Amino acid sequence: MMRTAKLLALPLSAFLLSACATPPVEHLYRLDYPQTNSSLAEPQYELIIATVKLPEAVNRQQLVIQKSATEAIVSDEQRWLAPLDEQLTLSLIAHLRKNLPDAWLSSDTGINAGIANNPSGNLPRYQIKVQVDQLLIQSGEQLTLEASWVVLDSSRKLLKREHKVFTVSLHGTAYETVAPAMSEAAKQLAEQVGASVAGVRK
Repeated sequence: MMRTAKLLALPLSAFLLSACATPPVEHLYRLDYPQTNSSLAEPQYELIIATVKLPEAVNRQQLVIQKSATEAIVSDEQRWLAPLDEQLTLSLIAHLRKNLPDAWLSSDTGINAGIANNPSGNLPRYQIKVQVDQLLIQSGEQLTLEASWVVLDSSRKLLKREHKVFTVSLHGTAYETVAPAMSEAAKQLAEQVGASVAGVRK
């Protein structure tokens, strides 16, 4: 009987070790932004999102959560679906396309396609360059996005320079609260960038 019990214990212990070795589940997050259709309005100008830059410390696949003023946690299991600068660019374009229906929008990577499809071929052209100076995600508290941006004309002459801080509350300590907060901060950023463009167009 004792020998049988020992034989049974071996497969059980092997199973427990196997269960402990199971890799953790990866959770992927993306920004939420409007999926707008092409505007039917005749474009009056071309608007290019030339660059969207983030600090290297946060522009990574993993979520970076600020634990204290001097310590941050990088989570390997909690990741962005795509690079954050890429997602922020797509979010800006989507929101601006909705808020500025008379603009022909493209990113720097899509500039050739945008020019090729430009109906008139001679629209006034503006460029937007965005620099995220700081992105702090404080668990259970808030997300802070500090950004600077410039509006340039076709000859790269500076028309507008802006700097703002956007703060969005995190509703709880779960990682799932980060993406909605980041989406809201991106939306607010797009609204202010759109206002800058509208200001130079007056």
